[in-house]
Amino acid sequence: MITRLTNRGVVATLLIAALSMAGCSSLRYPDAGKALSEFAALPDNAQVRYAPGAEAYARRVATLLPAATRQVEALHQRPFLRPPVVHVCNDDACFHRFVAARWNFTAAVVYDNHLLLASRLFDREAARLTPILLHELSHLHMGQYRGHYSMAIPVWFHEGLASLVAHGGGADLVTDEDAWRSAADRKHFRADQQHLTWKRTRADAWGISISIFYRQAMLYLEHLRDRDPAAFRRLLHALQDGRDFDAAFAEAFQVNPGHAVGAFFGCVDEALDQAHPMCARRADERPHGR
Repeated sequence: MITRLTNRGVVATLLIAALSMAGCSSLRYPDAGKALSEFAALPDNAQVRYAPGAEAYARRVATLLPAATRQVEALHQRPFLRPPVVHVCNDDACFHRFVAARWNFTAAVVYDNHLLLASRLFDREAARLTPILLHELSHLHMGQYRGHYSMAIPVWFHEGLASLVAHGGGADLVTDEDAWRSAADRKHFRADQQHLTWKRTRADAWGISISIFYRQAMLYLEHLRDRDPAAFRRLLHALQDGRDFDAAFAEAFQVNPGHAVGAFFGCVDEALDQAHPMCARRADERPHGR
């Protein structure tokens, strides 16, 4: 991807990114359950349901779902509480019954914890089907344990985890280099010193695009997992068990998340070409619990 852009190019890139994201689980539609009950289940797989005319799309999802489920469970370190159910739309009008057209999302977990795929993932953006499915399944998994896109967990963790599960899915419109270059310009997400459960802090709070936000969050969680897999597992289990986010993070990694995230990105001031992998490994030198 080209990383040096004119001002006009930057605006265009950010707009495309904002319009092409996986739609994530903050979307609310109180009647979604009733409306989605009208979707038909595949005769041989009730986990995949489809709007009229979308049976072929649904069958494609059915072939992907077992492996995708295992991939999510492997990184989340626990099984789904209930087998995940995926709803597949047949056209844009179907999807926009649940997700406002202005967002132009490709997928969403809508209120209350219903996973919905847009038809564009099967025709216009077919290459993104698997990574976006994985991203949304991650939200669905955490939603089964904590409730629909729980505000008790910060957005950067929700989205970083989902993108990590999906090997970049949902953050696939930018590269690692793009994320680090943004950080080198001091444009990166920051974790609050204290997470406020009534407040969602998103990309615009730091003046970055959604894609950059998701990618940076993914890189940070990848760093935590690779640095101390046992601590990362303890953090996931604590969150799934309903623990307070700040307390669970501090107990697992022996550091405040605000400080840890700041240290992770702080090293890019030294030199961009050192920014990821060596810089990431040096970033937080505080001891990690085991």
